[in-house]
Amino acid sequence: MGYFPSIWKEAKVIPIQKPNKPPTDVNSYRPISLLSVISKLLERIIASRLTTFINQNHVLPNTQFGFRKNHSTVSQLARITDHITHGYNLNKHTGMALLDLEKAYDTVWITGLLYKLIAPKLPEYLRFVLRSYLEGRTYTVHIKDSQSTPVHPSAGLPQGAVLSTTLFTLYIADIPHPPDIQLALYADIAILAQSWRPDTIAHRLTSAMSQLFRYINKWKLKVNIAKTELILFTKSRPLIPQPLQCQNDFIPWSSDVKYLGLTLDTKLLFTKHVKSVVHKAMGTFLKIFPLLPETPR
Repeated sequence: MGYFPSIWKEAKVIPIQKPNKPPTDVNSYRPISLLSVISKLLERIIASRLTTFINQNHVLPNTQFGFRKNHSTVSQLARITDHITHGYNLNKHTGMALLDLEKAYDTVWITGLLYKLIAPKLPEYLRFVLRSYLEGRTYTVHIKDSQSTPVHPSAGLPQGAVLSTTLFTLYIADIPHPPDIQLALYADIAILAQSWRPDTIAHRLTSAMSQLFRYINKWKLKVNIAKTELILFTKSRPLIPQPLQCQNDFIPWSSDVKYLGLTLDTKLLFTKHVKSVVHKAMGTFLKIFPLLPETPR
């Protein structure tokens, strides 16, 4: 029937204060969305059918490792580090730009997403039920014993929903792949360029970012320039290029960046990451130390 019950599209949002943040600032709260349990059961059925179609028809690009079976952050990181070390073997440098999509799930253009479901020839019954699922959603904000009037969001995928991750990967599945560039997709976008000359890397990254920004703006997404980072992987000490211009801002080159939970440094030694892990492990050990049984003397 292609129908998703309206009562299952109502979300209850509870704001949770972030640690060490001022309680009077709205940005100090993380919204937690509670959805109908029965709606999630139906979502899992739809997600199963949708994933089967995606895999059988190879809808997603090979560069997308997010929220897919037999794909993970470890797989994407292994792919990137292998590409960088292969460049080392050829005496090449590798430049990487990390584009942070600001509130990616909250800014998805629903009409644009429904349009993109037509191109891969998604079965009609799935398109109809997904349209019913995405349109006409509401949420209310609950604080203690008070609640807001229902809000009808004009864009965005429902937070905490089973289908949201798969629908987002479909939304950016047609992202352009600039020449002389390696793409690495997850929730955010990583761009890699390799060359013997740092200025060539800078030129390729600038050209690729211009092309990707046109795509991002067209489909009403937004890049957080403040969180966009650049790094040059090299075994030698080349002349670091000038900061790259990104729209109206300039992005400097960093000595290390954090990508998918792993800190990458310019020589790919992982020194800073290992020190961070050891520091966290030691902190955890000191917390549980009083609970450990005493060793017999």
